[in-house]
Amino acid sequence: MPQLIVTPRLIVTLLAAASFAACASESPVAPSPLSGEGGDLSAKPSAALPGVYDLSFTVWSGGVLQPVSSLPVKSQELILKAYVTDNSGSPATKGRVTFEYCSYKGGPPNDITRPDEAPKEACEDGQATWARLDSVSVASGFCPSLGAGYACLNFGIVSIPRVVGFRIRYEPQGRDIPAGTTAPGNFTWVEAG
Repeated sequence: MPQLIVTPRLIVTLLAAASFAACASESPVAPSPLSGEGGDLSAKPSAALPGVYDLSFTVWSGGVLQPVSSLPVKSQELILKAYVTDNSGSPATKGRVTFEYCSYKGGPPNDITRPDEAPKEACEDGQATWARLDSVSVASGFCPSLGAGYACLNFGIVSIPRVVGFRIRYEPQGRDIPAGTTAPGNFTWVEAG
């Protein structure tokens, strides 16, 4: 019967084969995927994060724009102020902001005796649709002195008490900040006291 001669070279070969076999199967101390809230840890390409889009309601007071949440009718002009940044807070330097209001379907626009303006809830439930007011380049319009990222629009004076829904849509020029839309917000005009 032939005899096996154990040499250092054979020992190294056998150890390498054993190590390879051990690594090929799962080890009881190998990391396992997390379950529950931790989610999947596998690497996935990240999608572009949206920018930050803000709409606020303001009036001119003392030479500056002051925030307001409501106005008496026939008192002051409402200025819609948009501000667009990327996620790190850098303002948009290009692009356009489109200001929209919620409008009842079939209502006559610009008729002060029968307003077509509606609260945002009417657009959310389908009684009304979003209508374009105007499109303004960032850092232009009524508020260029505020700097990059801002766009303003004068909505004007309202003479009948009502609640109107507004929103903005941002369209980029270039690839710095992606297109986006704000959540709609309501503004209220009340009877003058």
